[in-house]
Amino acid sequence: MKAGKKRSVTNTRFRPGTSGQCEAQLWLFIGPSEMVKDDYVPEIHWVAAESLDAALLYLRKRHDDFTITEGRFLGMIPLLSGSPLD
Repeated sequence: MKAGKKRSVTNTRFRPGTSGQCEAQLWLFIGPSEMVKDDYVPEIHWVAAESLDAALLYLRKRHDDFTITEGRFLGMIPLLSGSPLD
């Protein structure tokens, strides 16, 4: 009789959280307010990542000229299976 081999789970950067699903940290990064514009709305970027370091690395790769004036951790979010982040 052949012994069934256990298949290893694909190694992703996201790990199962307290809910049992893979979770990511949701970060909000805010840039300086534009004084030239009338609405004074700062540039904002939302990033879901495994850690603050990963979120900053992603932000620097996508928006290398973005100046961060504030960063907020908003919480953990569950990732759906098949999500592009998974």
